[in-house]
Amino acid sequence: MSKLKRGPCCSVVGCSLRPGTNLLSEIKVFRFPRNKIQRDAWITAVKREGWIPTSNSRICSTHFISGKPSDDPLSPDYIPSKLPHRPDPSRKMGRYQRSLSRASEVYATNVQPTEEVEDMDTDVTELKSYNDMSVGTDLTMSDIEDMHKLNTSYKDQVQNLESKVQTLTCEMKQLKSDVDLKDDQIIRFYTGLRSSKVFFALLTYLTTAWSPRTLIPQTDLQFYLVLMKLRLGLTHKDLAFRFHCSCATISTIFHDWLNIMSQRFSSLIHWPSREEIKNNLPALFRNPPFNSVRCIIDCSEIFIDRPTSLSARAMTYSNYKSHNTVKFLVGISPTGSITFLSKSWGGRASDKTITKSSGLIDLLEEGDIVMADRGFSFPEYFAAKGVQLLIPASTRGKTQLSGQEVSVSRHMSRMRIHVERAIGRIKNYCILRQTLPINLVKRRPKDTVATVDKILLVCSALSNLDKSLVQ
Repeated sequence: MSKLKRGPCCSVVGCSLRPGTNLLSEIKVFRFPRNKIQRDAWITAVKREGWIPTSNSRICSTHFISGKPSDDPLSPDYIPSKLPHRPDPSRKMGRYQRSLSRASEVYATNVQPTEEVEDMDTDVTELKSYNDMSVGTDLTMSDIEDMHKLNTSYKDQVQNLESKVQTLTCEMKQLKSDVDLKDDQIIRFYTGLRSSKVFFALLTYLTTAWSPRTLIPQTDLQFYLVLMKLRLGLTHKDLAFRFHCSCATISTIFHDWLNIMSQRFSSLIHWPSREEIKNNLPALFRNPPFNSVRCIIDCSEIFIDRPTSLSARAMTYSNYKSHNTVKFLVGISPTGSITFLSKSWGGRASDKTITKSSGLIDLLEEGDIVMADRGFSFPEYFAAKGVQLLIPASTRGKTQLSGQEVSVSRHMSRMRIHVERAIGRIKNYCILRQTLPINLVKRRPKDTVATVDKILLVCSALSNLDKSLVQ
């Protein structure tokens, strides 16, 4: 024969009754209530230290005076009361029953109408007298109706005030920031621009033929937010706290503005003609052969997070930096302005590979001079275009340098240092000083340019708006 499935045991200490244990007594068990207040009261009454009931926990009917629990908080059966550690609760049940009977008698006495209504054809006067009858207080039905109307008006006033508070809260949040965008010192520190006039001039230039999304109502605050991200390298969460919005909103604003800024600011990185360079040649470059210098070049690297792909990890690992990096080539004019910027490459790429594939040699003309450091020891690439590559003299294969070579190398170092200063200006935008996350390095699905290339272009263009490096 198959065994009968037995029900759960009672949770009271010392009680082992189950439903059906004794058919004559008709034992029943009850689940712990879902109401948190009543449930906690049951747990306290059971008095089992550190015990928490489960979905299978039950209390049998023998622990309730009436044999079942009550939902009335005034009833003794609101909690199990017939327990070993509790006194006899029968007196409490008696008092409870008496209070219920008294309440019903008072209700019957006060509510009973003066005249019994025998049929549905009740006279209008009888209805009025019924509405004005006493309800056990000095208030009439008309008074109660007036109080109800007054209460309704109060509720309406409260709702109106709450709606006004919500409106004012939304308006306050829409202000987003109490920063004074006309303060030159604030603009200089948070954006890197020289003044608020430059800030608003760039804003007008960007929004003349383009309207940003109204994720933050003020367009100037959106532009300010993006420049803060570039200048200070702030995280999306930091900016979300500052501007009272979500990280997703910050990300959307940043990428929308970065797209338009990389398109419109590309004209600020201008490859000058020979005549333009000669007309603005600094005194340091006026002696031959330096008066024919077209540009000074150098490569720089930016730290990035380690990619998950093994091939990408190998392509971006820089032995020189002992870190995963992206590498880019910068060319400046004799005045120190950035005139050429290559796309970013993995840190494993050599200076020779980047220079050959960047398109710089195609911009040069026969008779031009390019200045670089010793790492660019491949003059044959430039010679094919009729361009001379000037690099400091090396002691390779020599015991020492001649006096003229030392003098020329020192003079070249004084001029070549400006390309490092220009790169330093680019990296004054702290987003490029930090370790870039991979999502700011790779190309987004709908873009044709990698995000890091957009950031490099925008930061380079903005650095060109500063004062000239070489007077």
